[in-house]
Amino acid sequence: MSGTLALSSLIASLDRAGLESLVRSRRVAVPASVHDSLDLASELLKPESISQALTLLPRVQLARLARAREGAASREPSPILTDGAADAAAGNHLRARGLLGAGDAELPEVTAALDALLAARGLTVDALLAGAPADAQGTDADAADTSSWFAAALAATGQAAWLLRELERTPAKLNRNGDVASAWLRTAEDRLAIPHAGELIVLLREAGLAHASDGLCSSAGGDWLAASHDDRWIALARAAVELMPGELRGLLVGATAGSPLAPHVAEFPAQFPLATEPTFAAIDRAAALWERIGLTVAGHFSDVGIAALRGTLRVPGQAPRLGFPDPAPGIYIQPDLSVVVPGPLGASDEAALAAIALPEQLGVASTLRISEGTLSDAFHRGLDGAAIRKLISGLALTGIPQPVDYLITALSERAGSIVVGPYLNEQWRTRVEFARPELRSTVLVDRRLAHLQLHEPDPQPTDSFEALTTDAAVLYSRLRADHVLAALLDARYPARGANGLVAASEGRERATGARMPAQATTPDASERRASATEALVERVLESASDGPTDTSRLITLAIRDRTRLGVSVEIRGEARTFTIVPVSLAGGRMRALDETAGVERTLPLDAITAITQLP
Repeated sequence: MSGTLALSSLIASLDRAGLESLVRSRRVAVPASVHDSLDLASELLKPESISQALTLLPRVQLARLARAREGAASREPSPILTDGAADAAAGNHLRARGLLGAGDAELPEVTAALDALLAARGLTVDALLAGAPADAQGTDADAADTSSWFAAALAATGQAAWLLRELERTPAKLNRNGDVASAWLRTAEDRLAIPHAGELIVLLREAGLAHASDGLCSSAGGDWLAASHDDRWIALARAAVELMPGELRGLLVGATAGSPLAPHVAEFPAQFPLATEPTFAAIDRAAALWERIGLTVAGHFSDVGIAALRGTLRVPGQAPRLGFPDPAPGIYIQPDLSVVVPGPLGASDEAALAAIALPEQLGVASTLRISEGTLSDAFHRGLDGAAIRKLISGLALTGIPQPVDYLITALSERAGSIVVGPYLNEQWRTRVEFARPELRSTVLVDRRLAHLQLHEPDPQPTDSFEALTTDAAVLYSRLRADHVLAALLDARYPARGANGLVAASEGRERATGARMPAQATTPDASERRASATEALVERVLESASDGPTDTSRLITLAIRDRTRLGVSVEIRGEARTFTIVPVSLAGGRMRALDETAGVERTLPLDAITAITQLP
């Protein structure tokens, strides 16, 4: 016997809100195949969909399912279901999740899946109905001091900001699972001195600051970088709360500032006996992230952590502030090129510093370092020596130390010593001019640039312009000038474009008026799922508005499963109801066995007004 008809009847009775809640809470393997309530019922009764739903049910709801089994009603009253309100709420939740049919009808597929999962866990129905063992939610006699939460919060928001800038600089590569590739993470961790960067990347993606589909910084990420530290942290905190499985969050209703998280985590297996290892792993990851960003301190909830958990954090951009230190007035640059930042900087100062330095240690007070590499990056992004000196003068409380000034001067002399421009004739498309001949020799033997197919000029010049430049350090390429310029910059050569030429990537940024990462328009996986869900709901609702699900399909299903039906018919103005077992369907007529009368009946389909599944 199948529960498809019973579940289909329940689905057909749902309004839009109930149907959307059902579809979002369950796994639908092929949304495009669902056109009506019968299709949706068939999808929801697939083993993988049922198992996914059962593993996230609390013990009281599992006990309610167990009691719905055939013969379970004759058992002794269950301690876990003595509260009538809790029992009714459990039944409502199960129906809303498609695990009970209309009228609390048992769904055989759900019963079979429940038996299999209980057996796999070494549990029995009696154990479920007996209730959970007494928990040990002991709390500290005195609430722990969590006033230091802001130190972790500032360190995490600072690290997240640097990772977001790294995504702008070098979009992350994704593996087959859609996660950021470990090679990119290792490079970012080494470059930015940020341990376990993957945790924060997950947080950035959950907060919508980085696209989950392509590893790029989103337009919201740019707005976040321009926000205050308070508003940045609020966005991260809300995302971190969502990363904790909702089942555990439901156990934290009574948590208070200073109370521990660990007892609730320890209680979880007893309250959710069918939970799987991925759920436990998600809890552990989220708990570590909560500690990292200051929702908890040494395992105890901070006051702002409780506010984030309850959804009472203030709206970003509004008072009062969270209590972070005021922005530091500036930075201290040491003669060894290290940079000491005595406190959090304002967004504009932070962005300016990020243009010329890389972090060595991030926290309330941070240490960064200026190097030839960081200043070369600044030159490659279009800054010149004067602009860099102005930037440093606006930040540094110590002025510009002589070693920094010397490095800027040396790089200024080298910057732009390679000029790339279009050169259109029958053979070449790009002309590369070198201020120093030895630099040309280096470029010619650089294997990273072999694909550019750079060539020296013809020793026999064919026009007066080439005659003037025969002795100059010049190379030619058949590739476009913007691609040649981009390749030289990627290889860390001091190149610039002639007559306003920019690299290919920069050209696309300028054309759109935005940075490359902000251009990503491909919907990510969550957006695609949401779109598919909305379309599915519309199709099911539309089919319901057209009338009952196709009678012939219901009867065909009943014939396949040998299901007993209650059928109401109206013939010549006379209405009758039969209890039947359908046998065959042909020519618009159903042949069925009437069990009550002990005869076989043939009923025309167009006379059937209602069909219900019977146990």
